[in-house]
Amino acid sequence: MFTRMKQGWALTKKSWSVVREHPGLAKLPLIGGVLAVVAALVFIAPGAFLAASDPDATRLAGYVLIAIGAYLASFLVIYYNVILAAAANDALEGREPDVDAARQIAKNRLPTIAGWALISSLVSLMFAILRDRGGIAGRLAATFGAAIWGLVTFLVVPVLALEGVGPVDAIKRSGSLVRQRWGQQVTGNLVIGGIATVFTFIGVGAMVGGVVLISGGTAWGVLGGVLVLLGLVVAVGASIFAGATRGVFGVALYHFVAEDRAVGPFTTYELASAATPRR
Repeated sequence: MFTRMKQGWALTKKSWSVVREHPGLAKLPLIGGVLAVVAALVFIAPGAFLAASDPDATRLAGYVLIAIGAYLASFLVIYYNVILAAAANDALEGREPDVDAARQIAKNRLPTIAGWALISSLVSLMFAILRDRGGIAGRLAATFGAAIWGLVTFLVVPVLALEGVGPVDAIKRSGSLVRQRWGQQVTGNLVIGGIATVFTFIGVGAMVGGVVLISGGTAWGVLGGVLVLLGLVVAVGASIFAGATRGVFGVALYHFVAEDRAVGPFTTYELASAATPRR
């Protein structure tokens, strides 16, 4: 276990080194995340207010707004993840990332991205309903189901960006690559998620502490404001780190699994630790 975590840490550092060498890659998940938040505020916030109302028609309108907001947020995140994958592919192949060209690739894939966003949103909704209304068994099923779904679809975005197939074919392709070459543990992704989670908790904790200090009195207001700002920076930074690093790692792993070659700073041995061939 310790060896796998060490290997995952090495993969994470090399993924982040690519982002540091090409800082423009980090802007893409940030833009996608900000636009997703805007979509949520514009549609989901008023939708939640209407859904809490008494008249049935008003509640229905609220649910429709929530659904639209959730879909748009998913679409925007996926759209910018496809741009990131296309640009990261340039970096890993030794070229300077051309974000404009990567953006054009995503534009050419708009119907496919829209379809994948719809499938992803519906599956997430299904797991959410199962988790909320299925009792203990439903929560367990949703947890395991979401984990399996995440594993099977981990390479969907690189497949969309680099192969240009439809959303259903992308899921099949990703699942096929998993069955052919992967073991059950993707160490780099686990470490990336773990680091991001830790720093997100730190950021949220700082923001909560800052709010408590602000509400406690004027003398502590300045310190509280600093803590809130610092916590926000840490939490946003963790999200950017996770999005950009996972995007680079996913493209590198795609090339290794699909083409049996290492790209960028990665070695075959390192990537083999994340994608164990079936024997």
